[in-house]
Amino acid sequence: MLKLEAIGPVTKIKLARALFGRPFYFTTAYWVDGLFIDTGCAYTEGEIMRALEGMPVEFVVNTHSHEDHIGANAALQEKRGAKILAHSLALPVLADPRGNQLLQPYRRIFWGYPRSSEGQSIGGTVETEHYRFQVIHTPGHSPDHICLYEPDEGWLFSGDLYIGGRDRALRADYDI
Repeated sequence: MLKLEAIGPVTKIKLARALFGRPFYFTTAYWVDGLFIDTGCAYTEGEIMRALEGMPVEFVVNTHSHEDHIGANAALQEKRGAKILAHSLALPVLADPRGNQLLQPYRRIFWGYPRSSEGQSIGGTVETEHYRFQVIHTPGHSPDHICLYEPDEGWLFSGDLYIGGRDRALRADYDI
């Protein structure tokens, strides 16, 4: 299930797998100026690809390597030629999600294992035609977590570093 919302030049895509007609555990991806930030879970890959029809996707930036943020990487890389960028610690998970990230049963049910993708280590900035994002390493939610900050616009794409409301899960690799 996807919900799209335009916020100025940014398209916010809220997505979740629906079970028995009800969506569970929403995650959010963002598109701006050919940059796609996070790609949802494996179960929403097809919906993401349809939602992005007609929108260029030159780069994908994964804020971290959890399965609900890398699910459509492979499809975007294969079908759109998108370059996948992430923190260097995330690259082994992107290359082999099943071998490098154990999913508890609830994670397999709600998000599933993504297909493998080939990521590249992100540098200190990501530039699109109209914007320049600073990459900030923000470990805590996961060791490979990053945020993207666009100072001229005042935008901060924080992945799961800040979760409004209540975070219901505490994983072994969290560092609160």
